[in-house]
Amino acid sequence: MYFSLVAAIFVTLLPSRAKSNDPEVFDTLKSVTITSSSKQPFAIEKIASPVSTIFLKDIEQRGLRSPKYFSSIMPNLFIPDYGSSMTSTIYIRGFGSRIDNPVMGLYIDDIPVLDKNNYDFDLSDIKRADFFHGPQGTLYGSNSMCGMLSLTTLSPADVKGSRIRIEYGSGNGILLKGSTYKGNVGITASYRHSNGFYKNTYNGKDCDGYDGLSFRFKYLKKINEKLSLENILSASALKQGGYPYRQFVTGNEYEGKGEEAYGGYLLPINYNDTCSYRRFNLTEGLKVHYKSNKLDVNTITSIQLLSDKMHMDQDFTNASMFTLMQKQNEQAVTQEIIIKPVIHPEWWNSQSGFFGSLKHNKITGPVRFKKDGIQTLILDNANANIPESIGQLAISDDNFLISSVFGINTCDLALYHESYFTFGKWLLTAGLRVDYEYGHMDYDCGGTIHYRFIPIMTGFKPFDTIYNGDISNSYLQLVPKVSALYDFGEGLKAFGVISKGYKSGGFNTQIFSDILQSRMMNGLMSDLGVYLDNSGDMTAKSTTYKPETNMNYEAGIRYSRYLGTAQKLDISASAFRIDARNQQITIFPPGKSTGRMMANAGKSMSCGAEAEIEYTYKGFTANASYGYTNAEFTEYNDGNEDYKGKTVPYSPGNTLYIRGTYRHLFKGHKLHSVCIGGDYNGAGRIQWNTSNTISQPFYGLFGADISFLFGKYELYARADNLTDKDYDTFYFKSVGKEFFEKGKPFRFTIGIYFDI
Repeated sequence: MYFSLVAAIFVTLLPSRAKSNDPEVFDTLKSVTITSSSKQPFAIEKIASPVSTIFLKDIEQRGLRSPKYFSSIMPNLFIPDYGSSMTSTIYIRGFGSRIDNPVMGLYIDDIPVLDKNNYDFDLSDIKRADFFHGPQGTLYGSNSMCGMLSLTTLSPADVKGSRIRIEYGSGNGILLKGSTYKGNVGITASYRHSNGFYKNTYNGKDCDGYDGLSFRFKYLKKINEKLSLENILSASALKQGGYPYRQFVTGNEYEGKGEEAYGGYLLPINYNDTCSYRRFNLTEGLKVHYKSNKLDVNTITSIQLLSDKMHMDQDFTNASMFTLMQKQNEQAVTQEIIIKPVIHPEWWNSQSGFFGSLKHNKITGPVRFKKDGIQTLILDNANANIPESIGQLAISDDNFLISSVFGINTCDLALYHESYFTFGKWLLTAGLRVDYEYGHMDYDCGGTIHYRFIPIMTGFKPFDTIYNGDISNSYLQLVPKVSALYDFGEGLKAFGVISKGYKSGGFNTQIFSDILQSRMMNGLMSDLGVYLDNSGDMTAKSTTYKPETNMNYEAGIRYSRYLGTAQKLDISASAFRIDARNQQITIFPPGKSTGRMMANAGKSMSCGAEAEIEYTYKGFTANASYGYTNAEFTEYNDGNEDYKGKTVPYSPGNTLYIRGTYRHLFKGHKLHSVCIGGDYNGAGRIQWNTSNTISQPFYGLFGADISFLFGKYELYARADNLTDKDYDTFYFKSVGKEFFEKGKPFRFTIGIYFDI
C-alpha cells in the first residue's frame, strides 16, 4: 500500500520544470540571517543567546534524516537513538527526561508540536533549522526550558520546480522522496523502509524494521496588500519494530554467552513477545498575516491529531512475564496571536502575544500478566509473607489482564510581552510571560483473578479489584527574561541573558498497574485475615508531579567577518549556569516493579560552555562545535540514598562535532562539481544511573560522504560509523534486571537526486 501511494504522488510531480538547472537553487543563502520564527524580531546576529543554524543543503548532504541527527552538531544537544520513534528523549545541558514532557520545544513553520511522541520524523525539504539554546519560555512557553528547535519548510515562495530523491543503503534501507512547487502550492511526500539492524535470537528475525510515509501540502495566498495566508497540512504514518534491548548479567556462568561489557556480559536480544510501534499523526495549520499602517499581526491556528499503539514485552526476556499494549488517541487545538507595532520610536520596539491550547488524550494501557510473571511477581512475593502454618496462595489463571483507561484533558493559556530598547551600540530586551496550565485525569483500572489459599479453601474463588476516580492539578508560572547585547563593531558582539524556563507537570499513568497489583495483593491477604502494612502504598494522588523550573545565567560572544573576497570566519561561544528546582527524574519503585514514574528530584545545578566555529575558503568549509556540561544534584534524597553531588544521569558531559567539506568545480564539463566531506560526532561520558556506578565513556563516530553533480541530477554516497564503533545508547532496569541498547553499526547509503 505504501509503495502504490508514493508512486501515485510521484507521478504528479513530474510535469513541472525547475527555475534553474543547478540544484543549488534549493540552498538557502547563508547571508540571509533572519530567523525562521515569526516571534524573532531580529537577525541571528542580534539575538542575545546562542543560536545554531543548519540549512537545507547541509541537511541533505550530511544525511540528517530526523531531529535525532542534530545531536552534537548543535552543542550540548543530545537525542539518543534507541527504542522506537516513540522514545524521542532529549537531553540538553544536563537536563531531560525519558518519559512525558521534553526539555526542548519544537515548532514547524511556527506551529508548535505538542506531543513528544511526534518529535521523531523524517526531515523532508527543511529550508532551515534554528536551535535557540537556553530557556525560551518567555516566547515559547512550557517544555522549552533548555532550548527551542524551529524548523522552516520549503514553500512555493522560495522555489519553483520539482525534485526527486532515491536512496538505498544498509539494512535494505530504501528512501523515495519527491516534492513539487508550482504557483501557490507546494507538495512533499516521502517513503522510507528498513529491515533494521538488530536480530532477535528468540525467533531469528530482525526486530527493528521500519516503514514510514509522510506528506505535506502547503498553500500560499496573498489576499491584498495587507492580508495574506498560508495553509499547511501535514500527515505521517509509520509502523516499526524496536526496543532491541540486551540483558546485562554478571557471573562466571555467563562467560561465552554474551559480549563482555561493564565488568559483566551483554546477552543477545532474546524476547518472546511482540515489540512494535505504530503511529499516525495529522496537523492542519492556518497562518494569517495582517499588516496595516499601525500593526503587524500574525495569527497561527492548528488542529493536531495523534493516534499510536505500542506493544511491548516488558521483561525483554524469553520468559512469559508480562506485556503492555499502550494506545492513545489525542486531539488538540492551538491558537496564537502575535502583535507588533509598525510605527514605533527608533529606540524602542516590542511584541505581545496570546497562546492557548486544549488537548484531550485517551490512553489505554492494559498489562497482561503471564505464567512466569504470576509466579515471580505475585505468588513468590505473597507466599514469602504468609506463615507456613496458614498455608500458601495459588492462582488458577495462566494469564490475567490489569486494564487501565485514562482520559486526560489539559489546557494552557498564556499572555506574553517583550520590549526591545536600542541605545547606541546597546540592544536591551525585557520580557515576561504569564502562563496558566490546568490538567484533569479520569482513571478506570481493574483486574480479576481466581485464587485459593491451600489448604484453607477447597476451590478457586474470583477476586475483583477496581480502582477508579479522577484527579486534577493546576499551575501558574511567571516566566521573565532580560538580556543585553553590545556591538563592538567589525563583526564582534557580546551578550548576556538571564531567563527562566519550565517544564509542565503531569500524571504518572505508567505506574497504575503497580498500584492495582498492590491493591490486589492487599485484598487477597485481607480475605485470608492477614492485614499488611500498606501505609507506603501509592495512590492516584501520589502519582502527580510538579513542573520543573530553572534559571539560566549566560554570557557569550559572537564574531562574524569576511577575511577577504573568498574567506569568512564565524565564531560563537558562551558560558552558562543553570539552577533547577523540582527536577523531573524517571524512577522505578523498589523491588520487582512493572512500571516507572516521574518524580521531582529536589534541586540541581548545571554549568558549562558551548562554542561553534565555521571557516570557509573558496570551496573548502570547516565546522566544529563543542559543548561541555557539569550537571549535579544539589539536593536529592529518595529516602534510601542521598545523591547530593552526583552527576545527573543520561545527559553527556561533552558533545563534539567536527566536519570538513571540499567542493571542486569543473567548467565546460558534464560533471559540474565533486564534493567530498568527512565528520566526527562524539558524546560522553554518560552516567547511566543516579548512583553513578555505571557509565558510557566518551565515544566518537566517523562519517564520510561524496557527491557528483551532473547538471540536473546528482549521485552521492554516505557512510556512517565508519569504524563500526561499539557503544551503548540506553540503559534501564525492569523487574530488577538491567538492560542496554547498543548503537547502530557501520552503515552506507547511495542515492540519486533529480532536479526536474
